[in-house]
Amino acid sequence: MTVKIKKFKHKKLIFISLMFLMIFVVVSVMEMIIEPMGYYHPEYEKTDITSILEKPELSDDDYKELFYQTGLGRTAVDDFLSDKASGKNKILQFQETFFRDSNMLCESIGIITSQESLVNEENKPIYGFELADFKNGYVLVTKATHSLGWRHGHAAIVTDAENNETLEAVILGSNSMLQDINKWRVYPSFMMLKLKDASQETLDEIAKFAKENLNDVPYGLTVGLTSKKNPAPENLRSTQCSHLVWYPFMQHEYNIDYDGSWLVTPKDIANSDLFEVVQIYGVNPEDIWP
Repeated sequence: MTVKIKKFKHKKLIFISLMFLMIFVVVSVMEMIIEPMGYYHPEYEKTDITSILEKPELSDDDYKELFYQTGLGRTAVDDFLSDKASGKNKILQFQETFFRDSNMLCESIGIITSQESLVNEENKPIYGFELADFKNGYVLVTKATHSLGWRHGHAAIVTDAENNETLEAVILGSNSMLQDINKWRVYPSFMMLKLKDASQETLDEIAKFAKENLNDVPYGLTVGLTSKKNPAPENLRSTQCSHLVWYPFMQHEYNIDYDGSWLVTPKDIANSDLFEVVQIYGVNPEDIWP
């Protein structure tokens, strides 16, 4: 009887070991598959856009061409062209960067989470691109982070543009915190979004609300899963990166969750019809997050 029990335990141990091995292999393969999906380099030709930049007024087709060539949306283009002396040259510099090849490195930033960064030849992180003009209430999204084969990405909100300040829920185990926006220039994929048809006063209010109610809040993976994702501010116990961005907009009656499901994600935010694209980098202009 004792021999049978030992054999059973031995078989059970082998079975459990094989199951863990299979899970490890599947996750590893999934991670390998999704890693190339974190950065897009234009597959079309770089064109001469100087004639467009010389026009006194741009058409919708002109804005589209500039977006595909520089990653700059209409708002960013207009901001640059408002400065006749240097705006055109700056847009041309964005085009050079948009078509430039980049080196990337993927590293672990948590127990199950990895992140890609732009690096130099020595594999040291570098700023890979310049930021278009940003203001309070603008939203930032990247595809650069992934866990267990899921490219969930990361999101943040600009809370003090004058001081390069963003608010973010960075990683499990840390409370949400204020960050320097320049950290986003290390990511190989980047999206800057602005609420459509909203005044800067409204965006300032949303940014202020976020800073006052979502700073130093514990990170919670289950936000939106085990509780309502829109409690009153005084009942807010935890947050995660996309929830932190979604919540202040929802409190001002803007639901930026694209599919309206039980969990808001950076992809939901990137695809929200309520946003216009100010700038992208390392992202396909045709479909910024399919």
